[in-house]
Amino acid sequence: MKILTSFARIFVGLLFMFSGFIKSNDPKGTGIKLNEYFDVFASDFQRTQDSVLISFSDNHGRHDSSWIYLTVTDSVKYIQVNRSGLNKIMIDRSTDSTESMDSILATELFVVLDDNTLFRQKYTLKDDNDKHIVKINAISGSDSVLFDQTYAISSDYKIEEVVPLNLYTLIHPEHILVGFFRALKPFSVLFSVILCILEVVLGFAILIGWKPKLTAWTILITIVFFTFLTWYSAVYNKVTDCGCFGDFIKLQPWTSFYKDLVLLAFILFLFIRRKHIVPLFSPLFGWNAMSVVTIASTSFAIYCNSYLPVWDFLPYKVGNDINQMMTPPPGQRSVDSVQSVFIMAKDNVKKSFSITEYAKASGEGWKYFDRKDSVIIHAWKSPIHDFSFSKRDENDVDIKDSILHSKAYVLLIISGDIEKSREKAWADIKQMAIDAKAKGIQVYAVTSSSLEEADIFTAERQLPFKFNNGDNVLLKTMMRSNPGVIFFYKSCVKGKWSSRNIPQIAKLEKLMQ
Repeated sequence: MKILTSFARIFVGLLFMFSGFIKSNDPKGTGIKLNEYFDVFASDFQRTQDSVLISFSDNHGRHDSSWIYLTVTDSVKYIQVNRSGLNKIMIDRSTDSTESMDSILATELFVVLDDNTLFRQKYTLKDDNDKHIVKINAISGSDSVLFDQTYAISSDYKIEEVVPLNLYTLIHPEHILVGFFRALKPFSVLFSVILCILEVVLGFAILIGWKPKLTAWTILITIVFFTFLTWYSAVYNKVTDCGCFGDFIKLQPWTSFYKDLVLLAFILFLFIRRKHIVPLFSPLFGWNAMSVVTIASTSFAIYCNSYLPVWDFLPYKVGNDINQMMTPPPGQRSVDSVQSVFIMAKDNVKKSFSITEYAKASGEGWKYFDRKDSVIIHAWKSPIHDFSFSKRDENDVDIKDSILHSKAYVLLIISGDIEKSREKAWADIKQMAIDAKAKGIQVYAVTSSSLEEADIFTAERQLPFKFNNGDNVLLKTMMRSNPGVIFFYKSCVKGKWSSRNIPQIAKLEKLMQ
């Protein structure tokens, strides 16, 4: 039992320290993963709201309808029914023997919900006695009649009506946990840092046997929490990568869950044997050792969060050739190989046929009912996904093409949410961009914020470039700092810098040699 206890201590301790250290290397990446869980939990607790069907019909057999799906913030909406002014239309009724022109009146009926036009219908009136009957109603998904009105369109009947739809009784109050999980999102990086440090400290504590009872309880609660997350990811397939080992080792959901089950078994064994865990050092040395490890792991996590990961495991790390990583290796498939099975029916009997049997079955009277596709050979998947940036207009430079195919040096400035970027960095970025352009380096900037917001931001700081748009997930994958800079040459990453160490032109020139 002593040998098993020692082995369990070493196994659990080293695995916890390794996991915490890897995640400490990229706290923002772990924060992004926590945000995914917060979003998933918030959406799972959201209550399904009611819907409203607004229908339009007239005495000519015309019918149209539109579904409105309510949100928790909806309390009242306004239906507006308006008719445009009468316009005289001349109709040519000439024949071979006579020439004549008749005039008729035309009008349009509009049905608007808030600022969105739902229905628009033109009507003509032959004379003052001509009428068109229009019926408009609004019924909730739970069959509550919210609006039901009939209108007669004639030459002397003016329609201009605004009717409120009271939706209070249809709205289900938001679950308290939805707001709770959303409120956690701004603190995701802080939680990430605390979680990373906790893993390292707990792993070291169980290794040296520091305060066995406290450590055993804490590490058991921690692994139960992790096991629940990986079970949830595996069963519901909501978060496809738990982030247990950051971007260094990516595990499938069920693999992560089984890993945690094994770890849970070892930790349960240690918990049962907690009274037999013998400290390796004296209490004083144990406290000192724990203090050193806590300070060291905290400093490392804060450094990596403030700058960039010390070890970059992301696809856009220095030395990677982006173009090469996006090109399938020789012999690899670029698209999935899919097998199709056709479900066909005949005389109330359903049967499956392959694509080669389909034509023969059709000739024998079998009718198509359904089709099921399954992937038999998966295509090669590039580690780089959705590498593209929008163009401001048709004459703008394609940043992706410039990075992948240009022989010039390219400096890419990245700022995900531009309003949350580190303000002190922009003066250095401005000077770097001016000097880089003078040396013939192409300078581009991308953000996930709106271009209107980015243009105002650029004008206020007199930056020598304009922003293009990029997907927020892509920008976070490329750069963990806001803002940050990547230096490319022939699609190869030559350098990456965070907002706290923006390079001067001398450093760029050194990389160009």
